Amino acid sequence: MRLFYMSKLIGFNSPSYRVGWKSQQTQEARFNALFAIGNLKGKSILDLGCGLGCFYGYIKELGWKGEYTGMDVLDMMVNGARDRFPGVAFEKRNILLDPPDRQWDYVFISGIFNHKVKDNWTWIENIIRSCLKLSRWGVAFNLLESQSQEDDSDAGFFYAKRTDLEQKASLWSGGNYKIISGYLPDDMTAYLYHREGLRHE
Repeated sequence: MRLFYMSKLIGFNSPSYRVGWKSQQTQEARFNALFAIGNLKGKSILDLGCGLGCFYGYIKELGWKGEYTGMDVLDMMVNGARDRFPGVAFEKRNILLDPPDRQWDYVFISGIFNHKVKDNWTWIENIIRSCLKLSRWGVAFNLLESQSQEDDSDAGFFYAKRTDLEQKASLWSGGNYKIISGYLPDDMTAYLYHREGLRHE
């Protein structure tokens, strides 16, 4: 994963390409889906896997005001984000090895689950359960959606079946979840809430 992002940082100038997205438009479509989890006005946000701070830049353009923290496991991403947005809270941290001792209202995760690892669902579950502990209201994250056997055989990327995500999201959230799709051909976003009423707000 480190090599993947290093090659993007060296090879491209656009922030969206440098963090691995096909275009700024697809990146922002995913951001828009995440942002729709609820009313975020004045809320505190943790952007996990923040990369170069693109999500922060996007929500600030929308006029969002609140407390933002970006975290990433890669030095090169955190340093790049700090250069782009001086004074904004970006830090290098692996929450599984060094969990923060505070909470945010919402935790957002965009793109980090797209990469194939040894056991994707175990890795995803460990991160999501940690993020649920770090959030007061909820967690939003996206996944590539499997549409064909060709997707499943892709050596570099992890495509999830919607039925699997439905089952796991229900388990992780105690049934307080929502999954949206249709904003891009091969993507889906899950909202996990801490109480049932929040998903209707």
